[in-house]
Amino acid sequence: MTMGDFSLINGSIYLSDGENLVFWVIFFLILVMTNIIFLNFVIAEAANSYTEVSEQLEQFILREKAALIDEAELMIPHCLRKDTWYPKYIVVR
Repeated sequence: MTMGDFSLINGSIYLSDGENLVFWVIFFLILVMTNIIFLNFVIAEAANSYTEVSEQLEQFILREKAALIDEAELMIPHCLRKDTWYPKYIVVR
């Protein structure tokens, strides 16, 4: 109910004054607690994603540089390419 289904709130008008007070106190406590737990989860997932990306950032940059070099070399006509420009072996890890 506290996560978006507010149709049960209309039932609070049928409660007595004491029950209505307890209903609203419990409602707001649960609302605050679930929001705190949800935001904590979102922050933890964002931190985890940032850690994973930062660990692989250097590899990604090098892979993109290699792709750009490959694309630039593909634009050179075959008759103008020289074998001395290219290594015999490429080590991939």
